[in-house]
Amino acid sequence: MTPLLLGGEMPHWSDHSPAGGVPLRELAGSAHGHVLVVGPHDPALVDAIPARQVTVLVRGVPDAEELAARWVDRPGVQVCCGSLDKLAAVPAYDTVVALDGLDRTGSTEAADLPWPAALDRLLAVLRPGGRLLLSVTNPVGLNRLYAGALPPDDSAWAPFSRETPAGPGAVRDHLRAAGLEPLRAYAAYPAPQSPTVLLSEDALNDPQLHGYLTTALRRAGLPGGPLLADPRPLADDLLRHGLAVPLAPAWIVVAARPGHRPAPLPDGLVADGHLLRTPGGWLAGGVPVAAGECLHDVLLAAARSGDRPSFRALLTAWQSGVHADVPADAIVISPDGTLHAPPPTPPAAPAAALAAASAPAAAPALSQLAAAMHAEGLSHLWPADDIGQLLAAMAGHSEIPPAVPRATPETLRELTAAHDLLARRLDEAKTQLIWYEQRTATLQSELNRAHRIITVLKATPGGRAATAVLAGARRGRRLATAALRRLR
Repeated sequence: MTPLLLGGEMPHWSDHSPAGGVPLRELAGSAHGHVLVVGPHDPALVDAIPARQVTVLVRGVPDAEELAARWVDRPGVQVCCGSLDKLAAVPAYDTVVALDGLDRTGSTEAADLPWPAALDRLLAVLRPGGRLLLSVTNPVGLNRLYAGALPPDDSAWAPFSRETPAGPGAVRDHLRAAGLEPLRAYAAYPAPQSPTVLLSEDALNDPQLHGYLTTALRRAGLPGGPLLADPRPLADDLLRHGLAVPLAPAWIVVAARPGHRPAPLPDGLVADGHLLRTPGGWLAGGVPVAAGECLHDVLLAAARSGDRPSFRALLTAWQSGVHADVPADAIVISPDGTLHAPPPTPPAAPAAALAAASAPAAAPALSQLAAAMHAEGLSHLWPADDIGQLLAAMAGHSEIPPAVPRATPETLRELTAAHDLLARRLDEAKTQLIWYEQRTATLQSELNRAHRIITVLKATPGGRAATAVLAGARRGRRLATAALRRLR
């Protein structure tokens, strides 16, 4: 297959970090008819599109040649190379997929298009009844606010447009003005190009889901690159204060022209499967979602307040049950104290539950909690050489798991905390060393004084007589010993 050059292609350019991941692949799997994929996307995402006709548009010639070689044996796939403004404005596509956004659809060989103009180009090729899958990167997303300093990188080049909508509401307004009906808007975490969690605004704004969604956001992972701090501890605060949508790294909007064929869309795509609202309540992966709080946050709150009885009770309830090997940030604790873990945790008999409580399989879950306590500066409240072993002992494990080597800090905050902890320990070691040196010098001085006193006493008449008697006794003892040997 030879890529079709449209104009405005970049001969020596290749885009890194294409859009991909399981949630985006599942979303792309809803495409139908003749599909247009615009911008850099993971080839696995294109493979997940069930349509027979797929056109892929990229701006870099090396990328186009690599994709053409990949799909040389797949009929119905066409790879085009060039700028978005060179795409013929003919309504030829039933679905347009732009899950990488619009920032990487222009090129240096053509004039930059403002965001509204780039979107109009996409809508011009969408047929009546067609569907649009669009991602919009949030310039003030949580990943950007917590990002560390990055060296200049040409792969991050993108035209700047002040006309980019600020928030999913503005995106929906723009789409409505263009004659499309917004079907669903998702907040994407933890990174725009590779989200692992997609959550609708309806789900994020439901207080009954806050405990479960806290576990989902905590398990979403970390955005790539250096970080000033781990953003995951903010999950609960984001939900309670209604900031999960405004501070999302990206927003993904699904919209359609009038006359589209209705297709169900989940309220969220999470690690447990699709999140759906039903007349009987929320379901995640086909399992009812329990109301409550994230066990991880409840444990840390008890640790911060120094409430050791509550901390021990929660820890024991967790580690003596069937979810002992499930991480605390994946468990919801209901108001009555019942623990709810995501599927596919199988039910276990009481005997198996007790065995699981002391099994080495529970060690990673405790180690993860211990690492979180270290990262959030709580280790000084619960002093121990290895906090994982302390947690295991508090939970009543008959066999305490071995100490797990501490991983290298992932963020600047953790690195600073580790540096401060080592500095404190070094100061304590220096203080102890000074005390031991002073104590040794005192003992040496007392020993020298004792030697001087003994020397003076030996010089007196009584001392000389005692020395003579002691010397005679020693000679007599040697003679007696020799005589006994001869007799034997």
